[in-house]
Amino acid sequence: MLNADRFDASSMILRVSLALAAMLAVYSPSQPPAANAAARATALDPARCAQAKLTPDARNLRAMRAATLCLINQERVLHGERPLRIDRRLQRSAQSHTQSMVAEGYFAHLGPHDDTLLRRIRASGYLRGRQLRYEIGENIGCGTLQQSTPYAIVRAWIASPPHLANILDSRFRDTGIGVAAKAPASACGGQIGATYTQDFGFVHSGGA
Repeated sequence: MLNADRFDASSMILRVSLALAAMLAVYSPSQPPAANAAARATALDPARCAQAKLTPDARNLRAMRAATLCLINQERVLHGERPLRIDRRLQRSAQSHTQSMVAEGYFAHLGPHDDTLLRRIRASGYLRGRQLRYEIGENIGCGTLQQSTPYAIVRAWIASPPHLANILDSRFRDTGIGVAAKAPASACGGQIGATYTQDFGFVHSGGA
């Protein structure tokens, strides 16, 4: 189960794209065709990222976040984009949202207390004052058993045009990744699994 969100402050347009089983995704003309995205996913090499095929548990979440970033950056570099760098504020935002989805049993970008992506990233301190020129985005995903590994989640993101659009967006520079060794009850029916959030961002110089 996947979901992608994008907020472009320069145009003040919120774009939400869903890629869920039995649901239609919302694609923009600039996003790659589904067939191309699926082909990209098959090229992902988990052997280049340590622990990419391990199932998350409470003891290895740091390694799972590192493996997820490694796979994401592998895809970016393969397509001529610079690697993303971890930003501790986006990391807090992503981990907090992941834990919230698990604790409160939902799977969405909007939390039950109206905590939007923009509000969460502002609260993290990543955006300050009157910064008007920035881009932020978010991918979320969850899976059970062997579909809960970093490789399985990133491969699913890459095979989904809305999620791939976030991953390959040349404007993004910073990222934060949250992982929880449990899946939201509403998304996976209480089965053993894991939940992932990746937040993306870039603040333009002179944007304050």
